[in-house]
Amino acid sequence: MEVSRYYTFGKKILINLITGGMGLVYIVVSSALMKFYTDVVGLTPAAYGVVFLIFSIWNGINDPILGYWADRRPFRPGKGKYAPLIRWAIPVIGVMMFSVFIASPGWNDIFTAVYLLVLLVAYEGFKALLDVSFTAFKINTFLSMKERTQVQVIGTYMSMIPVFLGGMIPVWFLTGEFSRFTIVAIFSGAVAFGLIIAGVGSRYVKEDPVFYEHMEMAQGGRDFVQLFLSLVRNKSFLIFISALILINTATGNYFVGYLYYMDNVLLVEGLKATVPDVLTGVAQMLTLPLIVMAVKKYGSKNVYATGMLIAVAGHAVLSLPINYWIAAATYIVILIGYGFSSALLSPLQGLVIDDIELKTGKRQPGTISGMMSVFMTIAASIQPLILSALLTAAGYAGSVKQQTPEVVRAIRLGTGIIPALILLTGILIFYTLPINHKRELEIQKAMESIHAVKQEETAPAE
Repeated sequence: MEVSRYYTFGKKILINLITGGMGLVYIVVSSALMKFYTDVVGLTPAAYGVVFLIFSIWNGINDPILGYWADRRPFRPGKGKYAPLIRWAIPVIGVMMFSVFIASPGWNDIFTAVYLLVLLVAYEGFKALLDVSFTAFKINTFLSMKERTQVQVIGTYMSMIPVFLGGMIPVWFLTGEFSRFTIVAIFSGAVAFGLIIAGVGSRYVKEDPVFYEHMEMAQGGRDFVQLFLSLVRNKSFLIFISALILINTATGNYFVGYLYYMDNVLLVEGLKATVPDVLTGVAQMLTLPLIVMAVKKYGSKNVYATGMLIAVAGHAVLSLPINYWIAAATYIVILIGYGFSSALLSPLQGLVIDDIELKTGKRQPGTISGMMSVFMTIAASIQPLILSALLTAAGYAGSVKQQTPEVVRAIRLGTGIIPALILLTGILIFYTLPINHKRELEIQKAMESIHAVKQEETAPAE
């Protein structure tokens, strides 16, 4: 199979049904589970907190473990290397999620907590396996940064509507007077819909056997340790991770600060508070195709750094005493900047993995992606901690909408100049990444030569 001919534009859309479908499942879990278990099932918040803490620890360590296991699996003729893992994981995640929603209010707290924890651990394990396998598949299948960016942009488009629906469902059905049966039916239906979409997409995942004929990887504990030590000494990896930790610290949980800014700084609610967030999605949709074109002309590093500087400027403006309309426009600017990260972060990750293979002789996309995921997950939790500390120090009162000037100032700082400075620092570090546009093209050519893959421009449609 010649991958470049198989993956027409239409096929790239079809494989990204996985992104859209699983995005719907993931957002239902992340946005609804706590309220469902505390309000519908009757689990105490304290018990849920303990479950979530253990789950979070497991979430932080399982990605590199499962990525390493996925990398070690051999390519099986007629089946593939990562494709079977993607296809197995989807229905198993479905079983875990359907089981989560059958918990009964009649169960005692300890049994309910243990039941939920077991299901969440299994869910997160297969979710991680699916994520690292799908990421590794895309990195290995699309070697040019233009194609990687195009595939990532398509995935962003495909996830917008499912994620929007997944976020709205909990608002509709967990804040109204609905029966437990209705809520379970709606959530199960949403999960089933997402799984069906992802399952269809998984049928179009095809891997080129020629690529894996020339792929070496760590095969044991000693090899894995040597790989880890080589990563620690690899300048590209260290710069990339250091920069992304800071960038994800500033951007990983922007919506938390957005809610406080709208509610307690601008004193707006309902539709007026929602409009800026909706318009940012429209702005991103218009910007994403331009990013693909810019990458081909200027290189991914330059485009990414320039785009994220737009978000820095937007965050800085939030520190000023601005009104609603300026704030709405500012959030649109910030999210346009974030769109560059949505489009380019995964392709850049693949570029770093390519560079590491050239220097170490080992290709471990699942393992390295898993390691990066650990750092990104930790970094994403820092911004809410910073904002929480500022609110606590300023004397924030949760029962009051109109806060003191000290609290308003704290929110402006926590959503404005502080993330702006953190983000700017990350961008400056990122800009020292020793992979410019010329080097990017050299890496692509080397990868094509090593893996005997011929990359061609694919047709715009099937």
